[in-house]
Amino acid sequence: MLFQNSAMAALSRRAYWKPSPRCYRFLLVLLVGILSGKLLTTARAKPTLPFQLSQIPGFTHIVERRLMDAMKTYSERRLDVESLRMIYFHDQTVAVVELGPAKRLIGCELIEIYNDADGLELLRNLSAINRPLEISFRDMIKLMEQCEQVDRLNERNSYRATEAPDASSVAYRIAGPDDPIDETGNGSADQTGGSSNGGFLAMIMKNRSSKRGIFYSSSFSLLSGIIPGTKWCGTGDIAESYHDLGDDATMDRCCRTHDLCPMKVRAYQKRYNLSNNSIYTKSHCKCDDMLFECLKQTNTSAAQVMGSVYFNLVQVPCVEDTPAGPQFRKAREGF
Repeated sequence: MLFQNSAMAALSRRAYWKPSPRCYRFLLVLLVGILSGKLLTTARAKPTLPFQLSQIPGFTHIVERRLMDAMKTYSERRLDVESLRMIYFHDQTVAVVELGPAKRLIGCELIEIYNDADGLELLRNLSAINRPLEISFRDMIKLMEQCEQVDRLNERNSYRATEAPDASSVAYRIAGPDDPIDETGNGSADQTGGSSNGGFLAMIMKNRSSKRGIFYSSSFSLLSGIIPGTKWCGTGDIAESYHDLGDDATMDRCCRTHDLCPMKVRAYQKRYNLSNNSIYTKSHCKCDDMLFECLKQTNTSAAQVMGSVYFNLVQVPCVEDTPAGPQFRKAREGF
């Protein structure tokens, strides 16, 4: 009889058994795994939500507004008052180039066009300098490569384009290594009153004239989706003009050239009969190849991270010319 009572008690304890906290954690992880398999679709080991952000009311407007804020105009900077300025354009890129003696290329400024109406307005304004000439995509790419070479050479020789003083629209000069230059064009760097050591408030005062405020500083660039030390690497840019580069100028040039690609489909935009429903711009494959090679040649840890994220992790597709017209192609691999 005693044995039967013990057996009944054991069965009763089994009937009312409760899982341990460790078991609860295991069940929770299992449940999350099941739900993630239902809610997420996997493409090349990258989870993506099945809905599109462009379907959220107002999201596309926010993206378009950000593009409008990023638009730049011609800075009016040049290296030599005697230089001949030529205007070239193709699709979404306008190039203002300076030609010196024997028509040698001495300086460039590339401007990105965000919509056709603004592009026409820009070309109309630049026609006061010279007649804009349309060139092919291949010629524009060659010109952009030459502009990068000249830009590096000018930096090596400490030559920088400067803005015209208010008193004259043509009184330009070549900035030498001993000349203080203010990136915002509001006077010499000494006018900041030593703001580099003045803390947070001094930094705000230094960038008060910038349309991007404190985000003009690399200290806060990460909040704008920009890699610290750069102004062009990331989601968009925080540069004031083509000549505005971050502390890591070598890598920043790679990103600047890529951002100024003449042929691309921006986030949540349609162009070339292609719809880009992703959160990132899809550029021409030639521009992606140039970015790939430029980051490889830069050969720094930051450039390695940038290339690995763009080409290996995110794997942003590019726009490729085909007999049937422009088509999206998968990203280049093996960075």
